[in-house]
Amino acid sequence: MTRIAEFGWRGKEEPGIGRIVSAHGDYYHLVCNETGGEILARKKKSAFAKRIESVQESGGLRRVQRGEIGDEVLKPITGDFVRFRYNAQGESMILELLPRFSHFERKDPTARRKSQTLAVNFDTLFIMMSLNENFSTARMERYLDLASDVGDAEVVAVVTKMDLREEGDEEFFSALEETVAGRARILHISAHTGEGMEAVMEYVKPRRTLAFIGSSGVGKSTLVNALAGDDWMATQEIQEWSGKGRHTTTSRELVMLPSGAMVIDTPGIREIGRLGEVDVQMAKGESSHRYRK
Repeated sequence: MTRIAEFGWRGKEEPGIGRIVSAHGDYYHLVCNETGGEILARKKKSAFAKRIESVQESGGLRRVQRGEIGDEVLKPITGDFVRFRYNAQGESMILELLPRFSHFERKDPTARRKSQTLAVNFDTLFIMMSLNENFSTARMERYLDLASDVGDAEVVAVVTKMDLREEGDEEFFSALEETVAGRARILHISAHTGEGMEAVMEYVKPRRTLAFIGSSGVGKSTLVNALAGDDWMATQEIQEWSGKGRHTTTSRELVMLPSGAMVIDTPGIREIGRLGEVDVQMAKGESSHRYRK
């Protein structure tokens, strides 16, 4: 099997197709079938620039920027498949963003644009919520609203840290089941005790991509560590291709697990809102359905 096929490429294999596993400023780390199986490449600015056209008006010439909302030019992010031009003696260039088969986006909290894409080209979207002060059926409902049109992917609601379960929590689980009913499968897990991990492993298959979405501290990295079988998420390991240390997640990264499945882990989400609505503060100020000091 070729390198790009191992990383989930479903289409016809041709030279110059790669998948982004991480982004570093203007540079993108791609896996591909070309030399060594991975390269660094920059995106070609003209291929990803907003279209500008000039409009003649009485009293002078003004410039009109096109594509600000629905027609905004998509930028490559971790998980994307791209077409690139390889250059062994210089910089390789990303020329084209290939169609996405799934995506998850939220209202941009900076209000600079209509939405912010958090994950793309995943087969399963895990919406994660922990059994502590993070537990909120209202939050889960907003996530599910955003995930109602993810494309060709399955959505799974995951309650983590089940080792914190206490007597009387059944009412919270019942409320969650009513919220999620018919919209997603619910898993109850503890990465520390192993509870529910068999159900998670049903999705951990070669060439399949998993995306984890949730607030900071919900247990995304802990779950990835459990699936990977080691603590790669928090090590100071030096990556040979970049010479940089790898720390706990501060940006999107696509990682191949020993099973052959891939994970897109994302930074914790502090705010989330339906598109077109005012952002809702998630990390502070919102009461939870369940809270334990």
